[in-house]
Amino acid sequence: MTTFYFVRHGKTELNLSLRFQGGDIDSPLLPIGIEQAIQAGRYLCDLSFDAAFVSTQKRAMDTANYILKENNFLDGLTLNYYDSLREIKFGKREGAEIDHTDEQTSHLRQRPDLYDPVAFGGETIDSLVARSTQTIEKISEEYPDGKILIVAHGVLLITLINSLVGKEKAKWREGGPLANTSITILQKEYKQKNYTIKSFNDISYQTKNEEA
Repeated sequence: MTTFYFVRHGKTELNLSLRFQGGDIDSPLLPIGIEQAIQAGRYLCDLSFDAAFVSTQKRAMDTANYILKENNFLDGLTLNYYDSLREIKFGKREGAEIDHTDEQTSHLRQRPDLYDPVAFGGETIDSLVARSTQTIEKISEEYPDGKILIVAHGVLLITLINSLVGKEKAKWREGGPLANTSITILQKEYKQKNYTIKSFNDISYQTKNEEA
């Protein structure tokens, strides 16, 4: 059985200012984003990961590095960076303030089956899910009994996760948005098609650490 630990990157400046932050733009982790990543690392510190796969965008790479610095079992860990795990591309909207009254923004969040980014040169949901799914399927074949850390992005992860568990396209954003550094655990039996959710959008460790 392959067990995937999907983690969204820590909170960034563009997250705070409510701007589009897709696959062609980056902003630094905020101090709270760094702290979130460190807390996630401490929460996962006793897991012996067989491999880690990370988006090639800096906010995800930095988050992964903070997580792994806290891990007690780094010897022999394979760390891989994949363009296919980059966030959905928003085209001309990259860095722009999010207009919550915009029809396509509404579709992206609530009805991804209706989302059409052609007017602003963005990436389609189908493209996003196809490239990320191909990577996850390849990993599950390479590590049929592995524990795998995936660090990527909000839109990519929620659509990917919902697709992997068999939801129809109209529901690929169901349960979103994922919180920054939230942990979602999926499992897949070797040679089986279906994925099973064991934990979803978990940030309970943040509360525990704040209370401590």
